Amino acid sequence: MLPQPLCPSPSSYPFPPAAAADDATTYVQGILDENYKGVYDPDFLELIDITENEAEETYLSSLETEADFFASAFLIDDLTDELKAEVVDMYKQVYAKAKYTVDTATEVDDSTFGVKVTVEPLDVFDRVAEALWGDTPDARAEALYSQDVDSMTDEEYAAYDAEWCRLVIDLTLEKLPEAEYLEAQSKVVQITLGDDNYWSLDEQDFSDLDWLILDYNF
Repeated sequence: MLPQPLCPSPSSYPFPPAAAADDATTYVQGILDENYKGVYDPDFLELIDITENEAEETYLSSLETEADFFASAFLIDDLTDELKAEVVDMYKQVYAKAKYTVDTATEVDDSTFGVKVTVEPLDVFDRVAEALWGDTPDARAEALYSQDVDSMTDEEYAAYDAEWCRLVIDLTLEKLPEAEYLEAQSKVVQITLGDDNYWSLDEQDFSDLDWLILDYNF
């Protein structure tokens, strides 16, 4: 299993002390929509007192972080600014297919709400990995494997690395229309009242959800 991708901490968006169950539901739905869909519900923005532009910055930051993880997962050595922009654009399309359902929050006690989130992981990267390293690799991958990287100059290897990165991007976009959802998994995330008298989403809970959105278990 690969290490979990890192995403911006949702705890940077605590919401006010006078919280109700509906607020907790709005908050969790808003965090997920912001990070994966680039969608910013006005009620969510009002709840946490940020602008749409600020939410957009978080969305883009999340995509850039995921792009770095993508490079690590697919053995890309140098994710240049140009390549990172291409990967970010790819993730916008991939995350647009993210599938999750947020249930109505339940008050656990005076300082905790529980919110059940059900995620159906998307298997697009399993399909990409199969095309790269499966029993019958994509012809483009085989052509790259046939090259002698040990004899390459730095410039030649940089071009090779960029070509590999673009192949993985292309394969992802090619496999995306046929990608399927894996068995649904549910997790109850906690919204807790902190010492600062503000509510926030538990960081580990958010990380666990993030790991479910896309299946990287190849």
